[in-house]
Amino acid sequence: MSARFGFFAALASLVFAVGYGVPQILQVAGLLPTPLDLILIFLPSLLLAPAFVATMAALHVQAPPQAAAASLTGLSFAILYAALVCFVYVVQLGAVIPAILAGDPARTAAFACCAPGSPLTMVDLLGYTMMSLATLCSAAALRGDGLERAARLWMILNGLLAPVLILQILWPWLIWAGALWLVTFPVAMTFVMTVFARRIDRGAM
Repeated sequence: MSARFGFFAALASLVFAVGYGVPQILQVAGLLPTPLDLILIFLPSLLLAPAFVATMAALHVQAPPQAAAASLTGLSFAILYAALVCFVYVVQLGAVIPAILAGDPARTAAFACCAPGSPLTMVDLLGYTMMSLATLCSAAALRGDGLERAARLWMILNGLLAPVLILQILWPWLIWAGALWLVTFPVAMTFVMTVFARRIDRGAM
């Protein structure tokens, strides 16, 4: 059952990550008007948080005993990530964007994300640093060859973005390096999803 659960959780994580990434790229390219761009960015970002926690939980449940401590640590980082970013995105969707639609953006400007230096940008960066640490630690749960090795590699690569993400607090220009997340995370979730699919086929439900 945990393999099937993990498959759908990883699939949801992949869908929501791509659902965030596409409008983010379109926003940078100037192809989306405000606040439509913000809605299309923050809504899938909010949905990604619980999907990712569920994915890490499924990995932990199926982790071999020698990797249990690392995978539990990864799950803990995932929960921290979700708590931080859910706060940010609920504020954006429930307060900041409605204020923009009402023609009064100044009313909630102090709570807007994600311009450099904004308080909630700092919270968001901390959240995604926790996510990267989660994939770095939870990679230990993937011990096999082939697909599991590929999944482990991409989880680690995503985890190595943690310093780049948190250091954006000091050097916002590091966002261009942090943008590698748009590749490393979806690829990692694709491989994790495939690992779970193979376990389902082998009867590790």
